[in-house]
Amino acid sequence: MAETTRQHRTHATGQDTSQLLVIELQRATHAAGVRVEALLADAGVSQGEAHVLALLADGTAHTVGDLQRGLAHRPSTLSGILDRLEARKLIRRALNGADRRSFLVSLTRSGRVAARTVVEALQSVEDEAMRGVAARDRAGFLAVAHAFED
Repeated sequence: MAETTRQHRTHATGQDTSQLLVIELQRATHAAGVRVEALLADAGVSQGEAHVLALLADGTAHTVGDLQRGLAHRPSTLSGILDRLEARKLIRRALNGADRRSFLVSLTRSGRVAARTVVEALQSVEDEAMRGVAARDRAGFLAVAHAFED
């Protein structure tokens, strides 16, 4: 991604918002999401579905709660995404033998193919964004991103 000059944005309070990290983080997240969706358009995978498939790409079954924590989606949003992926036979849900109150979600054979496509798209977007970014700057970005998660 080419470096661009950011114009100063002034909030109604008179505060210059061009330096607010949360705004820049949201802008970057949106830009990355648009690029991911463009790369996945032919696969027919939405951004939310891509995130679930990427989490499941490690090949292990995850509880719905694990996915919830990993994505920070509302339960109803995640449920809808899982319903769509299951209807397309990309995932399967099964009762969790260790805790019969919960379900385990895993990829089907076609889901593994879709997950590989998603991971390749995510890696492509990341590689493009990180071209020319120093390792220490990447580490700093990750520290800031993780601070928002806590």
